[in-house]
Amino acid sequence: MDTFELAQKYFADHNYRIIEIDTANQVITFRFQMNTIHFWCTPNDDNFFCLALPRFTDVNEYNIEQVKENCHQVNKDAKLVKLYILDEVIIASAEIFYLAEEDFNFQMNNALKQLIAAKTMYKKLDN
Repeated sequence: MDTFELAQKYFADHNYRIIEIDTANQVITFRFQMNTIHFWCTPNDDNFFCLALPRFTDVNEYNIEQVKENCHQVNKDAKLVKLYILDEVIIASAEIFYLAEEDFNFQMNNALKQLIAAKTMYKKLDN
């Protein structure tokens, strides 16, 4: 089973609400703990996938310095996940390499938890 098929099976097994499946680009958008998360992989990158949690806070000219400081703090402390500023939003992203099909579920569970943890860390710093 390739990575995209493993992901579809994982989401079905866990009953996550799928918002969109783009088979051509191998992207799945789904809901997890009241967040919209994007999963994607490419056929050429065996055993590799990415998860992204976009737009959990806005960036503007008034808060950019604080946003940068908060992102650096989270990136320093977070494991597995990094925050990026893209245009006017922050994106939390996890890039995962898994060893075998059996490892996929563990890596997916871990990455999802870490995405939410990074968002929570950021929100605490933002207050």
